[in-house]
Amino acid sequence: MSGKRTTVILTSAVGLGVYIPALLIQRNLRFMDHVAEVEVLESLFTPERLAAHLAHRKAHHENFALAQIANRMVRDVEDCLDTDRVQALLERWVREQRSRFIVWSGFWLPLIERYRALVTGLQLEVDHCRIDADISASFRVFPQLRTTGNEIWLWHGASGRVLHEIPVAAAPVPEFTRRPQRLVVHGGGWGIGTYRDTLTSLRLAGYGIDLVVHSTEESAGQAADTRCYMLDPAWEPWLRSASGEHIFPPMGEVSNDSPTVFAGRDDYHVFHDVIRRARAIVSKPGGCTLIDSLAAATPVIFLEAYSQAEQCNAQVWEKLGYGISLHHWAATGYSLRVLEEMHHNIIARRPAIDYPAAWAVRGAAEVAA
Repeated sequence: MSGKRTTVILTSAVGLGVYIPALLIQRNLRFMDHVAEVEVLESLFTPERLAAHLAHRKAHHENFALAQIANRMVRDVEDCLDTDRVQALLERWVREQRSRFIVWSGFWLPLIERYRALVTGLQLEVDHCRIDADISASFRVFPQLRTTGNEIWLWHGASGRVLHEIPVAAAPVPEFTRRPQRLVVHGGGWGIGTYRDTLTSLRLAGYGIDLVVHSTEESAGQAADTRCYMLDPAWEPWLRSASGEHIFPPMGEVSNDSPTVFAGRDDYHVFHDVIRRARAIVSKPGGCTLIDSLAAATPVIFLEAYSQAEQCNAQVWEKLGYGISLHHWAATGYSLRVLEEMHHNIIARRPAIDYPAAWAVRGAAEVAA
């Protein structure tokens, strides 16, 4: 690893949509023998603001309309940050001469600029990663800072193209015909959206359900053909493991007969294995859902979007033939053939740029120069 500069990946615990991609990039870079560390914004919050964050998460899970309104009212979070923790982080970066940053949440941009002012003689390489096909809320807050880094689009609304990919699992994806007649249904990391309203119609259409729940009470009373999965309630994205690492969320299958056993993987999020076996994902069009869709060749049945940026995601996927709205799919009679066609469209796609590999090549070029 000598000669390689450490990559600092800056992310957030707002849902898991920018947390999981940050960890996937870190793991991919490490596999290529590069040094990479992850920082989660909420680890810098004051205790009071962190408590408020948890309260918002609960409220948004219970009320999707409230979550949509909150997204339209996003503002700077500087008053949420603990001044001493921020200062300690910036001082550590100065000591370690950090110069390479991958930014997944725009709320980090003011801190990057503060750091830039402290190391005026150090050239920074900063990528602003777009999890959505349009500018997402955390970057939208800082229009004056959006040009201080390289824009990295995974998928782009204006062009309707997939530009970059983030690899997940190394194994080949299962063939569509070998997958059971099951659908993954979820509302992202915070469990927001209309996904719970779809369960009856999907079951009546003949599909088994793999459902992400957010409490054991939500799993009670589910139909026999529904498997429920839940995140470990003791885990939070801003907490580090005993080894000092940020880890993928531990999950477990909920059973009424025995305690839930929570486990995870080190290389990617364990629920991706369930998605790889499904015929489709039924969810709002979040960016991490699209990462799973591409990597698993599992099409997406789109529900109502959380934001305009997510709606743009759905439009790109529908244009490419990788997804379809629930309304339009229902009009086909919940056709399995439609899902299979979309699966094959994903398989046959022209590969996009492997973003972690491209970042690693750029880093090697900087060292050589």
